[in-house]
Amino acid sequence: MYGVKPLPLAEIAIAPETVRRGLERTLERSDPPQSILIVGSAGVGKRTLARALAAAWMCLRRTPAGHCQTCAVCQKWSEAGEHPDLRVLKPDPDQIKIDAVREVRQWGAFAPAAAPFRFVILEEAQRLNPAAANALLKTLEEPPPRYHFILTAPASDLLIPTILSRCRIVRLGTLPTEGVYNHLKQRFNLPDDTLQMLAEFSEGALGRAIRWAEHLQSAEPTSKGNPTRSELEALQQLIALFARLGQASLDEALRIAYEFREACKALEGGPEERSARTALALGLEYLLLWYRDSLALDYPTATLRFTSHRDELRQLAHRFKPTERLQDLMRIAEARRAILGNANAQIITEHLFIQLLRV
Repeated sequence: MYGVKPLPLAEIAIAPETVRRGLERTLERSDPPQSILIVGSAGVGKRTLARALAAAWMCLRRTPAGHCQTCAVCQKWSEAGEHPDLRVLKPDPDQIKIDAVREVRQWGAFAPAAAPFRFVILEEAQRLNPAAANALLKTLEEPPPRYHFILTAPASDLLIPTILSRCRIVRLGTLPTEGVYNHLKQRFNLPDDTLQMLAEFSEGALGRAIRWAEHLQSAEPTSKGNPTRSELEALQQLIALFARLGQASLDEALRIAYEFREACKALEGGPEERSARTALALGLEYLLLWYRDSLALDYPTATLRFTSHRDELRQLAHRFKPTERLQDLMRIAEARRAILGNANAQIITEHLFIQLLRV
């Protein structure tokens, strides 16, 4: 996380477990890979893992568990998470520019200050502009000695193939809802039902759930206009709205569509605000998960996201046949695509809920 010392690899939640074992084996090598690309959805821990790997390789006494936190190199980490042998590039404001890449290449011409290797972390590497991407490619082709890169991105296909070909790719997955809940329970003094809801809405992204929990725990309960508290209220409203779909009449469709749009306005608030259109798309993603869970009820071994709402999911399952709910899944996905394609949000959501609440 930002603003703190990196965590050892052993203290990071990583999914799937095969990825963790592969990284542990990599740390047993004498030299790190020249460049690593960490991919995964928002909140799965790409930044946290990037910093943990850099810290491990820079450590004089590293083990498969990560950096030791006590050697001379580890002692160089500041409380703000900075190190003389680490540079972090990130979009400024919405792209990584060629000057930033050139600057770190010049920095890499000097020997490490304390560690055996120097590292550059490129966050959101998909935001490299064309000139910066070409400059990075030249650096990857002819890297200075003891100079290594860790890139992060939501997906590998967002980067140009020539950069991909020079990276070892680490693909992070999401955690089960129970795993997210257990991590939150260990760290935060919040009500169980709140932790369960955050875990369910996090879509397995522990970082997202932690961000929500941190802001809730630090916020005054009576504070006005707190964006994260509004976000929590939006999540509660969405759950209540989804729970009504198993019983609501067609006459309620327009009202439910309005309430859905209002709840989505507060989604993803706080330090990472999204546009209203993207927030609506996120709300529809949660609705997709709700319908997916209603279908998964027929399979005892299936993992549910909304584990604490089995009764409401059963109501939906009893009301509509599996074939109808499969069709509804496609309708929700199409509505999401339309919203992101700048279609009229009111028309799209009203039409969607009329279809979902058909007689």
